[in-house]
Amino acid sequence: MFTSVDVSWPGSVHDSRIWRNSQTRSQLINKANVVLLGDDGYGIEPCLMTPFRNPTPGAEINYNKLLKQKRVIVERCFGHLKRRFPILQYVCRVKLENVQKIIFACIVLHNVAKSLGGPDFELVEQDPDEDEGNHEK
Repeated sequence: MFTSVDVSWPGSVHDSRIWRNSQTRSQLINKANVVLLGDDGYGIEPCLMTPFRNPTPGAEINYNKLLKQKRVIVERCFGHLKRRFPILQYVCRVKLENVQKIIFACIVLHNVAKSLGGPDFELVEQDPDEDEGNHEK
């Protein structure tokens, strides 16, 4: 289920810009013992763990592997959402001001389906780094 959604940025905006301006970041930035996982499109912060860019053998490579394993879970959630609502997979041919409403509605309906025990859609396992470098949403 999705617990934090921000659809207030129409068009193509870099993930890190949305993060820097999010209420979630504002709430977590000074909290102890709370962290989120991010990909290398974000900078490291006290509440955000990102992979090492040039990891050294040993602990840094192991950290990156563990982080990647956990990020797969997040990518799988987006995959389920897109499989449930194919309009999110392709170009959405509606007025720009309506795209945000459509995305939000799909997320709300997805969460309702999950809470009612609706089926998850089978997904082909995808490497979270496959979309690396494309951080525009």
